[in-house]
Amino acid sequence: MRTLGRRLRAGPVTLTGTGAAATVAFGLLVFVAVLASLAIPRESVALRTGALQRVIAASPLADRTVVGTVAATSMGGDASAIAAVGASLRAKLAAADVPVPGDSLLWAGLTTAYVPVSGTARAIGYGPPQLELAYRTALARYSDIVAGRLPVGGGTVVGGTAGGQQTVVQVAVTTDTAARLGLGVGSRLDTGTLELVVTGIIRPADPAAAFWTQSPAAVSPVLAQGSSAQQYWSGAVFIGAGALPLIESALGPSEMEVTWVYAAALGGLNVDQVSNLDASLDSMASSGATFLASGIPITAAVTSQIPSVLAPFIAGESAAAPVLELLYVSLAVLGAVVVLLGARLVAQRRAAEFTLMRARGAALYQLGWLVLRASVIVAAVAGAAAAVLAIGLTPGDRDAVSWWLAGLTIAVTLAGPVLISVVPQRVASPVTQRPRRRAGGRSRAVRRIVVETVLVAVAVGGLVVLRDQGQSSGSSGLYTSAAPVLLAIGVAVVVLRCYPPLVRELARIAGLSRGVVAFVGLARATRTPPGSVLPSFALVLVLAMVAFPDMIAVSVTQAQVAASWQQVPADAIIAVPATDEISPALQQQISAVPGVEATATAATATGSLSSGFAVSVMWVDPARYAAVVDQAPGPRFPVAALSGSAATILPAVATPAAAQAVGTAPAEVSVGSSTLTIGLTGRIASVPGATTDAVVVVPQEPLGTSPNGPDLMLVAGPRLDAARLTALVHREQPDASVTLRAAALSALSTAPVLQAARTALTQGLATAAGFGVLILLMSLVLTAQTRELTLASLATMGLRRGQAQLLLAAEALPPVVAAAIGGVACAWLLAPLVGPSLNLAAFSGTGSAIAVTPAAFPLVVSAAGLVLAALVVLAIQTVITYYRGSARALRIAD
Repeated sequence: MRTLGRRLRAGPVTLTGTGAAATVAFGLLVFVAVLASLAIPRESVALRTGALQRVIAASPLADRTVVGTVAATSMGGDASAIAAVGASLRAKLAAADVPVPGDSLLWAGLTTAYVPVSGTARAIGYGPPQLELAYRTALARYSDIVAGRLPVGGGTVVGGTAGGQQTVVQVAVTTDTAARLGLGVGSRLDTGTLELVVTGIIRPADPAAAFWTQSPAAVSPVLAQGSSAQQYWSGAVFIGAGALPLIESALGPSEMEVTWVYAAALGGLNVDQVSNLDASLDSMASSGATFLASGIPITAAVTSQIPSVLAPFIAGESAAAPVLELLYVSLAVLGAVVVLLGARLVAQRRAAEFTLMRARGAALYQLGWLVLRASVIVAAVAGAAAAVLAIGLTPGDRDAVSWWLAGLTIAVTLAGPVLISVVPQRVASPVTQRPRRRAGGRSRAVRRIVVETVLVAVAVGGLVVLRDQGQSSGSSGLYTSAAPVLLAIGVAVVVLRCYPPLVRELARIAGLSRGVVAFVGLARATRTPPGSVLPSFALVLVLAMVAFPDMIAVSVTQAQVAASWQQVPADAIIAVPATDEISPALQQQISAVPGVEATATAATATGSLSSGFAVSVMWVDPARYAAVVDQAPGPRFPVAALSGSAATILPAVATPAAAQAVGTAPAEVSVGSSTLTIGLTGRIASVPGATTDAVVVVPQEPLGTSPNGPDLMLVAGPRLDAARLTALVHREQPDASVTLRAAALSALSTAPVLQAARTALTQGLATAAGFGVLILLMSLVLTAQTRELTLASLATMGLRRGQAQLLLAAEALPPVVAAAIGGVACAWLLAPLVGPSLNLAAFSGTGSAIAVTPAAFPLVVSAAGLVLAALVVLAIQTVITYYRGSARALRIAD
């Protein structure tokens, strides 16, 4: 047992060597990186699926149905045939990924063509009514009996008036049909070959259900006009299942149509299934659904409103998915960088151990196997734990990209430590061999130039491919999705090339001063440590990924605000019917509503030019009208154009459509019984509150030609009390309508898919910021030992704490500041380079493209936050070093 215990205790030591604590930290970093690669994309799927379900829940139930229609000639018209064909059609729909379970049939039915009937009340001048005979399987569930009973199956055959046979069929009619046609229980209608006996009067239990809206005349008769221009009423009567064989023999199947209505089970629909469902329904809507029923091929026409319900979500998803893909790939790369920095920490802690092993004769492959063995165990344990936690946090939210990104992180976990730990040991040789010569400075410089050239070429190539192919949901790959990473590589190369000469120049200037602290710190900063490339690249990418989505959000918000002004060109528009007017008392009350800054009234009327072209004429007070409409972005209202004196010709400004019809010469406009002579003095793009495109705006004075009172009122007030304004107007003038720009903006900005995308971006940005903090800490920790030794040495020579903090800042801040500048440049370049490849038009509200523009504020805040974090860490290190004392650091160094 003692031997076993010693072996168990020796196992971890053998595995981790002198870097046990560093290996544990490395495992935690791998766990965090894999968890981020898996959980963030999977959570995004959950958020977007939730948005999809909110879109579906907000749609009417009738729009979530699938309707199949077949001519009765291809299948017969009895109830058993309807049920059998309906089951086959449902199986066909389910096979095409349409979610229609076995109990999804709402109702099935058969409808005949319209046939003229006699025996009803008919107004003078109207033709005989025409009725369709409708069989519905769920008539009892969707209707309430008002009088009599529902029709039963069967019927009787009696002798006709001409000695032939006539079929009697029991029917039920709705209350509206009975009232319109003068029917009651026991009424008899004659179609020539059929006699219809009314056995019941019914009322729709839910008039909005698809059962009643599927046919326009099912509830109430509608007025139609025949070929002879005579009007007649068309309606419907309902029959029982037993009457189907009778009407088929009397009317013939060529006049009949069978319909099935299925309720689609969209509650379990997720974001990955939307495109397939939309494509399946579109395909069947265009070509029908062909299937076998009792060995007979049948083609059903399929219609559904589901594609129109899903269209806004699909458009928003197509716009949001590429942005999220850019974020996820960048997060995976940041996670890989964190893993590599952890591997560097392990290599740093075990460097002396590996050098000693090489000196004792260990081969490189033996060191590689030793490191790989530990990496495999770390990757297996940390990766499995992260996968289990990610799946537990986001159950059922599958995302294939997340597993690829997690695999990339695991691959870096396996390969990174081997390369970082073993490659530097090539310069060390076993004692039995001659020492190897280090590569010359020129060779290293050439290799660096080659590597940088390759990296820049890869980055440029990726950006070119992205601009040529675009970034669209479902068609982009990891290469194009890594555009921020590629751009960050190029920027990091430039930064690492440019900042050492600049720091050397700063050190030269600092050397001219009497103090040596700044000079020493800057001189030490000019030396580029071997591992500084990775943190610099990562910090550039962090800043870019924190600022770029914020710029996208700002651009989308600006586009939505502009779209809200286009939809509602004032903060509030109050309109009443043309036969009414807004009273002066109500105008005063509206002006007193909290938040109202300005108001303007307008009177509108329809006029016509001498050519017959119809225009809308609007009388306004130019100054008050301009004070309201000039609140909107865009060209100012031409007040001066309406302020000139007018003896006989009224100055006017017009929209483009009206201006083209009016022309440049004075024109006469007939408004009711009066005629205006107008002359165009300006043009405007649109007129708030106008219902037509051709509008002429004229001043209320001096000709006194305006109507009796205003029927339109515009309100300006960004912070007006909308609820109070709406309640006031509806209380004082119930027939008035209130349109709020804030409501239009809210509808655009609160779209479910946009909210889900914003939440996913926020989660991703928080993760990127967390990775940035880890990267900054790791980069400072890796160089902390040398800084601590420097501080201890200088402290023994009398360096004060303030001077030590200045020295640390002068040494550590230049690469951080350079990375901050590079991150700002990278984010700024992402806007013109990557922004045009993102199709964000679905979020604009108008369908117009959204241009991603650089925003200075998020860039400055991100860069300042990075520098401030570095200063805080350096200050903490200085305090810790002075607290420990210089002797400890000097002993460790010895």
